Amino acid sequence: MNIHLDTSLNKIEELFYNREQNLNQFQFNMLQFKLNGYKEKKLLKDQTLIETNLNDGKYNQSAILTGKAADLIKKLTNEQFINVNSMVIQLIKWKLAYIKKEQTYLIIIYEFIDIASLNGDLNLFTHYQVDQQIPVQRKVKLFIQKNKLNRNTSPNTSSMKKVKIENSTFCQGSFIIDDNLLNLSILDTPACIKQQIQFKEHQQQQQIQQQEIIKISSMYPNMKKWVLEGRIIFKSQQLDFRCKRSETIKKYFKIIILDCEQEIITGLFFEAINKFFSLLQEGKVYTFKNGCIGQDKTNGTKKINFNEYSIITESQNYIIPSLPQFNFQTLQEIETLQHNTIVDVVGVIQGIKQSSEICKSFIILDHTARLTIKLWGQQYAEVNFQKGEIIVFKGLKFQNTNFKSLNSDFQTMIIQNQNLNEVKKLKSWLAGKDIDTIMKQNSDNSTINLSQLEQYAFQLLNQGKNQQATYKYIFGYIIEINDYNNMYPSCPNIRCKSKMEEISSRKTFRCKKCLLENDSPKFSFILKVTIMDEFTNIKAVIFDEIAVKLLGVTADQLRSINSEDQRNIFLSKAFSYKKMKIQIQFKDFQGQTQTQYNVQEMIDVDYKLLALQAIETLDEVDNLLNLSLIL
Repeated sequence: MNIHLDTSLNKIEELFYNREQNLNQFQFNMLQFKLNGYKEKKLLKDQTLIETNLNDGKYNQSAILTGKAADLIKKLTNEQFINVNSMVIQLIKWKLAYIKKEQTYLIIIYEFIDIASLNGDLNLFTHYQVDQQIPVQRKVKLFIQKNKLNRNTSPNTSSMKKVKIENSTFCQGSFIIDDNLLNLSILDTPACIKQQIQFKEHQQQQQIQQQEIIKISSMYPNMKKWVLEGRIIFKSQQLDFRCKRSETIKKYFKIIILDCEQEIITGLFFEAINKFFSLLQEGKVYTFKNGCIGQDKTNGTKKINFNEYSIITESQNYIIPSLPQFNFQTLQEIETLQHNTIVDVVGVIQGIKQSSEICKSFIILDHTARLTIKLWGQQYAEVNFQKGEIIVFKGLKFQNTNFKSLNSDFQTMIIQNQNLNEVKKLKSWLAGKDIDTIMKQNSDNSTINLSQLEQYAFQLLNQGKNQQATYKYIFGYIIEINDYNNMYPSCPNIRCKSKMEEISSRKTFRCKKCLLENDSPKFSFILKVTIMDEFTNIKAVIFDEIAVKLLGVTADQLRSINSEDQRNIFLSKAFSYKKMKIQIQFKDFQGQTQTQYNVQEMIDVDYKLLALQAIETLDEVDNLLNLSLIL
């Protein structure tokens, strides 16, 4: 049957014409199509089939590529990163097949010519233009006429079927095709999509390279389109965090990115932890795209929350430095800074106060002052600090609340680099010194009486230093402990410890700061006491840790006994003589500044030592009197 030129046929419809004869032979008419789709299947004997569709601008027709055709398309996708969906090919050698199980037709392509690609030079389309504005692509309607073969049919033709192919534009009479043409034992394994992934990564890299790389200093909150190139100088392990709403424990990890200007920014991975945790490696350079940029309002530090749509690819830019820029300040300078200021510190560990999975607390010093450092979180649980070790910290947060301290922040880093000039200077200054005695005040000269304490507080207020917390040691008697309203339900968050308010409707307690709720919170002390010495008396506050040492019971234990026994405990601890470390704070109350004294430390008095010191003082006075008589 010949094709008539006056018949309105599409290229796909032409494939089904004139196939009654010579079914065992390959067809060689050179029709051009656009490919649509890519799905690879492995056959027995390591043979490969690639499933796709032929598109003539109007219809789709299922097709497979094998032999030289499969090898050519894999080469184009792997080596030249040509997207299969943009390719236009011309058939050279092909067959028509009918799959009985699927009841559908396939075009089996053995050879083709790659004419051009839509993302290439469009001038190459001299024979074929694909209409990309088709709203819906539809397959040719193929109706199978299930006719039985004649009895005279040869046994060798048992796989032959008579079919009828028709659609709205033409009708082809019955002819015989062989459904064994594709009997190749195709495996039911998922399609190999390696080529598609490679091409997608190639496209992403091309898009990133076309966009301008920005600096961390130019990034701002909720910035929409940005590409950042930087080195990962820190990568944490998978850490736990508690969801505020559901109270469930989930995992996250964080990285710190360094750009070409030696600026740093923290990257956080919550939902995307499984996608990126094994991919990212500390020390390598990457390009980062897509993520929500945030900023801490208190100190201006930036962070990026990455998600499933973020694109991170490795970069070969070796110019990115490996260490951030430091802005070191002495501990004495830090004590004058504002609350929540981010600082870089070099110091030697003088003593370790606390070491647990929740918090590591220790005292560091330099040539100017001493200060407490607190590192919060499980990421520091396996870090071992030794007394006398010089540590370099970047990104600590200075806090000046109840007492001055340096606390870890989400961008805090511990730098292991002993070649820094600041480290060498501190080593030189420490040479020959006893670290246990550096800057520790002599107890004889550190104490003042309560009258001097009030004068000192008045002097600080006049000098405008009411934003700083200051400490002094005093000796005194605790003459009164207020037994009313001296306990409160405290927040279970170890960083908060704020007072929780009772919600009677739900029979629970809630923290206003953390929004945590607890049915039976732990109670803490807030004792209001009167302290007296031979000069005057002051009102002071003793918080939970010191109050437990003074009373010998916890707040929860005290609540479990009756009011009369509670009062007896308070009376038994009154008129005890102690050495106390007093914190001087200033609070605003109804527009006026008031002084508040907090007891930070309480030490039992060593009367024997006091007697020896008094004897030495008397001996010195006696010698002076004798000397004056001689003169």
